[in-house]
Amino acid sequence: MIEHTELVKICSAFVEPTSIVSSERLLNGFSNDNFLIRTEQQGYLLKCYKSHWPNAGLEAQHFLSDFNICPAPIWLDKENGRAVFNYIEGKSAQSDITLSFINKLAQVHKYNVSTAIMDIAKELQFYQSTDVYIQYKPQIEQAFKAVATMQFNEGFCHNDLVKDNIIENASGMYLIDFEYAQTNDVYFDLAALAVSFNLNEQNRLALLNSYKDCTKQECGFYVSMEKLDCYRLFFLILCIGWYEQRDISTKSVGLRAQLTKLLSNL
Repeated sequence: MIEHTELVKICSAFVEPTSIVSSERLLNGFSNDNFLIRTEQQGYLLKCYKSHWPNAGLEAQHFLSDFNICPAPIWLDKENGRAVFNYIEGKSAQSDITLSFINKLAQVHKYNVSTAIMDIAKELQFYQSTDVYIQYKPQIEQAFKAVATMQFNEGFCHNDLVKDNIIENASGMYLIDFEYAQTNDVYFDLAALAVSFNLNEQNRLALLNSYKDCTKQECGFYVSMEKLDCYRLFFLILCIGWYEQRDISTKSVGLRAQLTKLLSNL
């Protein structure tokens, strides 16, 4: 645990130490250590990465912050795995997904960079020994066969659209934490929203249609509930595996219920 005096020392690289009035550790992040640093004028988010340096995500945030989509990184310390962002006041998303937010997501997907394509099968292999993967391995394999026959809708994806990574306030909804951002099928992000907000069938279809309207058909996006279901399955298995490996059962219970319902309807 980094003490306040150490945080002040770290932050002296981008702000006058005597202007810092408080610091606190934020507890809603599981992958990294996050700290809120406040001066009289504003707040800063100090993120200490535990795994990898998200170069593509940080560069994307530099660009996308100009469009009011996400906070801008203002200081980077790659050697020590630290980054500082302007802090967005608000809370994790609780209300419905807005059309404005869907439009922001479409803009993220159009961000003009090409990275290695996220290998969902490889990501799932990390959880091949978990109960949830073993139990539903036939359905997972069937879903991969299905999406292999479908059009690939390439985009620069966030890849971690849980509610904690969507901040809302009076001005709207904003994306944070681009740690896993890279090229993927945009249906992965759409499926993540459908799961995170536990959307019913009617609202899932509305999400796809709204997204299609936001893209103005310029990327050849087509509406497929079948494809969305496949990616919902992938996202659910990944999330459940991630949480249960870390004994975070409070997060996995609701996801398990969604998974059971999804597979009973397929």
